[in-house]
Amino acid sequence: MSIIVERPWLKGFLLQNGRRMLYGRRKTGKTFYTRHILPNYLYFIVRKGGTIYDPFEDQEFDTKFFLRICRAQDNIILDEFHRAEPRLFDALQAGVCSENLVLITSTLHYYKKFVEGPEAPLKGLFSIRRVGLISPIELLNHEWSIDNKNLVEHLVFYQEPVLIGKTLKDIILSGREFARSLVGEILDEEDQVYTRRYNAILEAIAAGKNRLTEIASYLYSRNLIPNASTSHITKYIDTMIKVGLLEKIEVWGKRRRSIYRHVSPLTEIIYYLDSRYGFFDLQLTWDYLERIIRNYIPILIERFFEHLLAELMGLKPVKIFDPDIDVTLIEFKRVKVVAEVKWKNKLTRAEIMKIEEKLMRFPEARKILIVPDQTIVPETTLEVWDVNKVLNEVRSLAKMS
Repeated sequence: MSIIVERPWLKGFLLQNGRRMLYGRRKTGKTFYTRHILPNYLYFIVRKGGTIYDPFEDQEFDTKFFLRICRAQDNIILDEFHRAEPRLFDALQAGVCSENLVLITSTLHYYKKFVEGPEAPLKGLFSIRRVGLISPIELLNHEWSIDNKNLVEHLVFYQEPVLIGKTLKDIILSGREFARSLVGEILDEEDQVYTRRYNAILEAIAAGKNRLTEIASYLYSRNLIPNASTSHITKYIDTMIKVGLLEKIEVWGKRRRSIYRHVSPLTEIIYYLDSRYGFFDLQLTWDYLERIIRNYIPILIERFFEHLLAELMGLKPVKIFDPDIDVTLIEFKRVKVVAEVKWKNKLTRAEIMKIEEKLMRFPEARKILIVPDQTIVPETTLEVWDVNKVLNEVRSLAKMS
């Protein structure tokens, strides 16, 4: 990965002394960024089975030999530590190994057995941080040589660190294999088996079936569950939330009602293409795929700006269906921001009036219209944010940090 997007909060954490632990699902850049920030640390990775591998010397060690290295050396990174033998954790608990030790794990839930609970061997010994996808703010703070409209369309996918620098065509065509293998690896690291039910749930949500009843009906129609009861799918959805594949969003004003979405824009669009067009099985031309993707990308851009505004303003995203609002942010029990995202080249006065009428139903909220370029917007009472405005807001925040 030649392009390095700086992650200031993670950099500050890694540059501290002491015992540090990073956790998060696979392919979020934990290892790459840690080695970028701490180039002088010795790096080891635990292989499945518990042996410890030094990629620079191309040597494998057992736990006993690795502990000798720990006693003799300072500044060590141990990757995929959750695969190690139990006696390694006993040694860490006993104070063996460098105080400047970084542990990394590609699990988002399984790692808790080591740091939570009365018998957790590493409880209280490490400062801990979760590493997710690259945030919109981090991406927008980087200097890119892409024009503004295309910039956002690429940054949506660059939230996945392994996709940074790739073209849209390469992202989609290589994503056919990568997305499914990524899901399988994430579940495998969490001691889960990737079954047809997991696959169908991801398809259903990508296809817009984002409520429990809709997802259950989708699986029942494919003979994957005996009836359309939500009880057959909740454990699978709960697991995918725990491991970072799905997120749960509250439906505003509807007690105990939520919707479910893909966390990764890549898995969402790949599973959407498969649910609607048989993407995994059919060889579709790029021209055909590109037309479909261009129609779907505005949905992913809405999510990008939802996360961006939530992070900028320190607010919680929720979903409002009546009226259908693209972005709604709340603070406690009050709607603070409502926003519409119109990712197109032209807006008519009639479209603007319709948006104004909808957002005015929230008189106390800040009302924002997000577009590629503010020059396409006729006169309006709404607060207009285009890409330049977004970049200014993000970089102003960075200067104040």
